[in-house]
Amino acid sequence: MTNVHAPMQQSKLQNYNSTRGAEAYKADYKNKLHRKWSDKRERALLTRYFARIGKVGTILDLPCGHGRLSDFLKERCETLIEGDWSFTMVSLNQRDNGRDRRSYVRASALEIPLPDRSVDVVVSFRLSHHLETQELRERHLRELFRVARKHVVVTWFSATSLKNLLRQVRVKLAGKRPKNVLRNGRVRELANEAGFVQELAKPLFLVGSGHVLGLYTRK
Repeated sequence: MTNVHAPMQQSKLQNYNSTRGAEAYKADYKNKLHRKWSDKRERALLTRYFARIGKVGTILDLPCGHGRLSDFLKERCETLIEGDWSFTMVSLNQRDNGRDRRSYVRASALEIPLPDRSVDVVVSFRLSHHLETQELRERHLRELFRVARKHVVVTWFSATSLKNLLRQVRVKLAGKRPKNVLRNGRVRELANEAGFVQELAKPLFLVGSGHVLGLYTRK
């Protein structure tokens, strides 16, 4: 695996791959109210999306983290593949969730070690906004579309969200760091190039979050 994540902040990578960082990330979703709200909303949208998708043979969850969505996804497929760049996250996930109809792999979502169209559904949550360049964010999407046989479910930080528009003001006035964003139109273009159509693209929240959850289906 090449160091394709090099443009990401090294401090983030080190923390994400550490035992302390992995355990803290897991604890956030148990203890922090905004994390609980976002988790509830994501599950509600996923329930709606999988009502369209139906039960499938294989799902790849990348990055899977500590397995926050593992049980939800396992109910909707015969085999769940849990993948993450962090060895620690993969180990924590396996420790908590076991191997019942699950397999685990250390992998980057920018270099997925699977053949074209090798899994029915690819799910990729909360990675895009950590990728520091437009090139990497688009590469991420292309990899998801490449390995998906039927559907892709992915999140990104919307360039037109209220949260990003407010951040742009702070960038100009206070020198804040810009968000790592994508435009919905560009995501649709990349999907179309790969042979997919956008079925749904719903914001996580209209206020307080700039994330969008998209569902794409192969034509």
